[in-house]
Amino acid sequence: MADDPIDACHGHPSLLDRLPIATPRGMLMGMFGLGAELYAAPRESYAELRRDMLKVQENYYQRFKEHLDRVWLDNPKTADGRIKKMTADPFSEIREAVDTWRQDLGYVNTLFKAYTHPDFPRDANTVTPWLSSVFVTAERSRRLSNYQCYLPVAEENRVALHFDVLKEALLEWCTLLRPAHGCAGYSVILELAAQSGEPYCYPFLQRHPGLNIPQTVQFIGRAEQTYNRIKTINWLTVLGDEVLAELGGLEAARQALEPEAILHPYPGGVVLQASAVPLLGDSHRGDIPEAYRRVARFTRPVRFEDYQSSLFKVFEPLERKEETRKWIRRFD
Repeated sequence: MADDPIDACHGHPSLLDRLPIATPRGMLMGMFGLGAELYAAPRESYAELRRDMLKVQENYYQRFKEHLDRVWLDNPKTADGRIKKMTADPFSEIREAVDTWRQDLGYVNTLFKAYTHPDFPRDANTVTPWLSSVFVTAERSRRLSNYQCYLPVAEENRVALHFDVLKEALLEWCTLLRPAHGCAGYSVILELAAQSGEPYCYPFLQRHPGLNIPQTVQFIGRAEQTYNRIKTINWLTVLGDEVLAELGGLEAARQALEPEAILHPYPGGVVLQASAVPLLGDSHRGDIPEAYRRVARFTRPVRFEDYQSSLFKVFEPLERKEETRKWIRRFD
């Protein structure tokens, strides 16, 4: 990556929206944008957990519905799902299904935009910058459930950035869901439920520590029944009350992070804002953002590190598990 296309985006973050992650032969494998991921611990009532997840999903829909045109609906009878074109608000149908969902089955629901990257018309509808996805695990698994979303860095006019929009939305989603932990900020955007793009995005993750890779299902599988250890930090880092208590509580966070960082308490936890705006950093230039290092140092005792297998794929001769460990420790 001697010629890094992200170079031109420093100071002009809206340019990230147009950048592709592609194979040498010109196949689109991913994009860049903003992303959020929230992890919820198991509850006594999984019906309540599914309803709270849908509240977050519906909040995303109400904020960005002009950018959404498809819905992926799970089906408990077939343990499968189908994609439907949205012609109206889909939530009456979704809520009816969720209220009668079998506890022994996981639940998935995804809203997205059928998107064609202007430079890759042949690869239409593989990667989309507008997506909101819910995954509630089956009750018997007793694993984390998660909410995940993407949005572009800027509006189509490339003037209005979505940084404050993401921050405001994340705080509302945390209040609705009361997650165990999570994060939001710059992210690579990959095809949902696909890992083929991961090796192509990893060089960007190596060079730009401010980028997240939101492989949420993989993290849930690696964490198993561990609910109080975070995957990573980002511009916005979510700590639920239980995780925050392990670090000494809100006052300890204030003493460790303020005034450089901004703390946003909400009922059920706190969002740590590392800096005024998201930062990409550049390890090739020795630029590991100190603002992110500060949050990483504070949260290190609650970072999940017990990886028995990798979080993402990489090209050989790199070793997956070793690169996973390097990536989660990139701010150390």
